[in-house]
Amino acid sequence: MKTILVIQEDKTIREGICDFLKEQGYVLISAEDGIRGLQLAINHQPDLILCDIIMPGINGGDFYKTIQQIKTTSTIPLIFLTSKAEKEDIRAGMYLGADDYITIPFDFNELLFSVETRLNKIEKIQKKNDEKFYALIDNSITGVFIYSKNKFEFVNEKCLKIFGLSRKEISEISFKELISDKDKDNVLKKIDHCFNKIQNTIHITFHIHHKEKKDVLVEMSAAIVNYKGSDSLIGNIAECTGPQDKRLFSDEKDKSAETLSKNELKILTMICQGMSNSEIAQFLERSRRTIETHRRNIMNKTAVKNAADLVVYAIRNNLI
Repeated sequence: MKTILVIQEDKTIREGICDFLKEQGYVLISAEDGIRGLQLAINHQPDLILCDIIMPGINGGDFYKTIQQIKTTSTIPLIFLTSKAEKEDIRAGMYLGADDYITIPFDFNELLFSVETRLNKIEKIQKKNDEKFYALIDNSITGVFIYSKNKFEFVNEKCLKIFGLSRKEISEISFKELISDKDKDNVLKKIDHCFNKIQNTIHITFHIHHKEKKDVLVEMSAAIVNYKGSDSLIGNIAECTGPQDKRLFSDEKDKSAETLSKNELKILTMICQGMSNSEIAQFLERSRRTIETHRRNIMNKTAVKNAADLVVYAIRNNLI
């Protein structure tokens, strides 16, 4: 069920929009000004935002600029509501990057059409990006997993091989069932600490049950990130084949992550979404050569050789 945030100073208009969209099956949250709207956007991460341009405190333009600077809200589609049909007012809103605008007064069918169009568009984009992302991390040299709500949301082929399980088998069990009895309490405690925000990352060596052989010693590096609106543990896992004191993953965040510029971090995120150089260039309105230069710089700074390893690097350093 999709959640929509409505930010509108006029109580009659705000409640009218909320009542109508609730009847269409959406979950509605609302605010009378930009400051309250910003709090709700951060706390609830709605699927779509309807926001008035002219508001007390933070106006619509400043509100949009602010959510664009926050990782968890930057991709939420936004439709501006404006009581003015003047071209300059509309042009200003669209120049900021809003997905659409609706002039007040409006027809409710027009509102519904705009809402459904934007939600369908972002859903298609997310599905396409998910497919590309999974294709990339499936080629990783280490096991990659996404774990949330006591189940594995995703594991790559390498991870399945480490556990000795099929996709169907791993979808039906929790982490608890994979860990050997002698390490279970310690590992589960660290995982709980992550989900409870006591610590942000895990670096641990432990034994897991394997379907076809004795317990296997593995090393895991993971971090809590927001994945599809929920706190999730995303990480790498690898079988220990050498000396136990030789760690596969560092306990500290890779120092090279601190040298990436803001533009490089943005491009890294798009690479992890599976976007090509041409797609990134088009999205950022830059030349393909410029994107290729940034990509080479990222590879040099992170010391990785391909896109799949870049995804692993980004996950391990909590960059995506």
